[in-house]
Amino acid sequence: MKGTFHIHTSYSFDTLMTPARIVNQVKFLGLDFVAITDHDNMKGALEASALGIIPIIIGAEYFTEKGDIIGLFLTKEVISRKSDEVISEIRNQGGVVVLPHPCREHKLDSELLSAVDIIEVFNSKCNAKENKGALELAREYKKIEIAGSDAHFLGNIGLTEVSLDFSGDMESDIRNGRFNITKTSYSKSYCRIGTGLINFYKTVLTKENM
Repeated sequence: MKGTFHIHTSYSFDTLMTPARIVNQVKFLGLDFVAITDHDNMKGALEASALGIIPIIIGAEYFTEKGDIIGLFLTKEVISRKSDEVISEIRNQGGVVVLPHPCREHKLDSELLSAVDIIEVFNSKCNAKENKGALELAREYKKIEIAGSDAHFLGNIGLTEVSLDFSGDMESDIRNGRFNITKTSYSKSYCRIGTGLINFYKTVLTKENM
């Protein structure tokens, strides 16, 4: 099974992609599953899953005082925004804890790095130095390695791919690292500018017109 991780929908503050359009794009690319991880909520993943078209890994990317933390295979929203409590909430519902882009916008320490299950060693929006640092951290702390597209635009979906050694239990396969990173591609520099403009539109202009 081939899939892609770290995708954002219109339920995030910095993209306009609907869950349905994402699912259709994933199908078009010939991928078998996708992990949707909106900022601070599960709504996009749940809506995509309800379509019943392809397997959706229910996730979310929560902002904490130490930086973003992703939960995969969630069944309910994480309430806290304190890093240790976010990790506990993910774990208590049987989820998998992922540290995305650790060398970008994070305050790293041994406690955080030791606590996570998986480290995102390649993020399509990061630069080569940041990804190299992420890989070194994963190797140092002996963590499972994953790649994420961090897609906010349709053209960025599938910039990274993983191939799953599918045993019949996707959660177990991912939790135990039974997959390989098979594709890593960088997004264009203008994509980060684009997400900033969308963020401004959704959080500032829209509110002013309400």
